[in-house]
Amino acid sequence: MSRKIIFACVLMILAFGVLPAMADPGRGANVLCYVWANEGSRAIGSPYTPSTPYSYNAVGRSAANTITRTAVGVYVVTCKGVGGGPLFSGSGSWGAGGHVQVTSYGSEDADYCKVVSWGTGGADFFANVRCFNHAGGLSDNRFDLLFVW
Repeated sequence: MSRKIIFACVLMILAFGVLPAMADPGRGANVLCYVWANEGSRAIGSPYTPSTPYSYNAVGRSAANTITRTAVGVYVVTCKGVGGGPLFSGSGSWGAGGHVQVTSYGSEDADYCKVVSWGTGGADFFANVRCFNHAGGLSDNRFDLLFVW
């Protein structure tokens, strides 16, 4: 009796094509950009290139990353060439998407930073970041940001 059950199970698997090895393995995560925003109190509107040993860009190494402080506790991170647009080197067009993580860094007054929005539909990736103090007010701070696809 047990041989008939085993035979029936194998026949069902073959008939429906449900084999674990046939599952979509997915694309996996590709690190496209990370930065250490090491100048939390940079002059407003003055973009800078983050610390080179702690910055990475899949297309142009670290020089392609910039951070601009636009107001107290408000920053824009730009990573050139790693957006989802057609100019991303070697991959064609990925479209919009990805995943972004940000964490406050250091001993300044900020308790946390968060990504307010990001965009990947063009040639470049950008993220709008805000940092807050323990009372919930905007506060200048250093932070780490990671963008993966």
